[in-house]
Amino acid sequence: MRIKKRHQAGAAKNFITRTQAVKKLQLSLADFRRICIFKGIYPRAPRSAKKANKGSTAPTTFYYTKDIQYLLHEPVIQKFREHKIFARKLSRALGRGEVSDAKKLDDNRPRYTLDRIIKERYPTFLDAIRDLDDALSMLFLFAAMPATDRVSAKVTADAERLCNQWMAYVARERALRKVFVSIKGVYYEAEIKGQEVVWLVPFKFPQNIPADIDFRIMLTFLEFYVTLLQFVLFKLYIDAGLVYPPKIDSAKEQGVGGLSAYILESKREKELLVARGSTTTESSKAITESDMAARAKTISDAITTTQHDEDEAVYDDTDAAEEAKLDEFIAIPSTEANISDILPQPDEISAEDALKNLMAPFTIYVGREVPLDILEFTILSLGGRVVSEAALDLYAEDDDEGVVAERKIEIDDLVKGVTHQICDRPALSTRVPGRIYVQPQWVFDSLNKGRLMPVDEYAVGATLPPHLSPWGDVGGYDPENYEEDDEDEGDEESVDGEMDVDNDDDDEEVEEDVAVPVTVDDDDSGDEEEDEALAHQRELESEAKGISFSSSATSSSTNKKRKRSEPVKQSAAEKQAREEKELRKIMMSNKQKKLYNQMQYGINKKEQRKEVLKSKRRKIEKVKPLSNLNEADKKKSGKGKKNNKGKK
Repeated sequence: MRIKKRHQAGAAKNFITRTQAVKKLQLSLADFRRICIFKGIYPRAPRSAKKANKGSTAPTTFYYTKDIQYLLHEPVIQKFREHKIFARKLSRALGRGEVSDAKKLDDNRPRYTLDRIIKERYPTFLDAIRDLDDALSMLFLFAAMPATDRVSAKVTADAERLCNQWMAYVARERALRKVFVSIKGVYYEAEIKGQEVVWLVPFKFPQNIPADIDFRIMLTFLEFYVTLLQFVLFKLYIDAGLVYPPKIDSAKEQGVGGLSAYILESKREKELLVARGSTTTESSKAITESDMAARAKTISDAITTTQHDEDEAVYDDTDAAEEAKLDEFIAIPSTEANISDILPQPDEISAEDALKNLMAPFTIYVGREVPLDILEFTILSLGGRVVSEAALDLYAEDDDEGVVAERKIEIDDLVKGVTHQICDRPALSTRVPGRIYVQPQWVFDSLNKGRLMPVDEYAVGATLPPHLSPWGDVGGYDPENYEEDDEDEGDEESVDGEMDVDNDDDDEEVEEDVAVPVTVDDDDSGDEEEDEALAHQRELESEAKGISFSSSATSSSTNKKRKRSEPVKQSAAEKQAREEKELRKIMMSNKQKKLYNQMQYGINKKEQRKEVLKSKRRKIEKVKPLSNLNEADKKKSGKGKKNNKGKK
């Protein structure tokens, strides 16, 4: 029989320390971190760190041995080694003053791509979409950061470009489903190819970059996420029949920027333009990018127009309208032999289609004080049109007088069609007749509810309803079901009262009930004596001051005594269930008991949090009527003052 050597099997063989992995791969620690981030290899926690570390208890970082073995033949590692040789040669040439040789080396520097790694980590397109949450949040974070010595301007510009392309696609496809404005930023949820994608967009405030963050690791993640998002955007644009990358209006980009600067054009439209250009004369053969941009539809126009190109190519308008109608099913009458099922008639418009066209008939004017990027993206995703004050000012500026006159006519037409105006001011001095003035929260709540919310609750200067998270509370508390919870509690109290009355009336049921006396500890009796002494002291102090001391404190203490002394009545079934529960606990092992106690601790903590939130809600509900009365009194007093002034 062969003698087994120590540390040759089990955890010692399955795990490897970070120092051993770096030596095995012959890399520096920085390159090892980069390749692990690219390949998705992360540290692991073994069950017994002592066994995995071959008897040592020193704190170490462990990896799977198979993962490190998998990295041995990675082509990107070879590129890292080539780059190390290139850096050594370049520094030597610069040190010798050989500028021409250094320039040749710099032109031929080794470069690597992450395309193959992306395909390895995400075999299908849906896998890549599922992993977009962190990628989008990281890109939007760097897009909002200023350029510094640690983060170059090119990095922030590329991140901002990809973020705008993503938002342009989501707005055109009307894939936005939820919005939540929080302290950290704005949370969005979009449905892409049946998958829910959630990302966070920070507010555009001046960012204070902390000094204790290792930006090398964050830039490595960013490099991987940029490549991933480029793959995903290319596939999404191609599937939607759009040209990628989308064109940019340079004039708008220099001014307002954002989504309005991106021009989305379909592939079919581009092919038609090229075909027309090839059949015309030499003067009209060359189609410049400005002509293409002028003929192409902007984002807002492309979103508002309906897409019926394929239907019109096959059918006429009348045929398409007839086919759009749903068939009506008539149930066959039931007989003794056959019983027919009556199925519900399908709706003509689904909830998803209604959400996509929620603001289609509206043209919304956004004021200067409102963040344009957030509201423009949300309104365009709901099918509406956006007119901003800053964009109109830029639109009217031009050197040519004829162009200015034409644009003024277009601006007048746009302004005349405005139905809503979003403003975030306490009061307005002037109002345009025919417009509905609302606060920005009206747009977000309408999207989250899936229907247009009442405008009166979101009027200018009105107290807004609470902006709740559409994903609910982590602890399971739902503030919208507050009234239902109160009704359930009232029903339970009424049922308990009826049961008590029945138990008092019926002698037979009293015999079944078991009175379980509540024992009072010595500590509780000591606390009661202290409470009585304090109450007596307060009574003496009030008598010395000449104030009549109410006996409410003493009565409350006597009531507490009665409640403690009264036995708690339990039915025989409840007592039996409680005893069975205790027996099950006795049969548990120590490990199971610990796990059970942890579970009960978490459940009790959640329940306590719910009770705290419910008590806060009750306080708010009590304060609301008082505030409404105060506002009504103020209005009456203001009217009275005006009338007195008129009389004078």
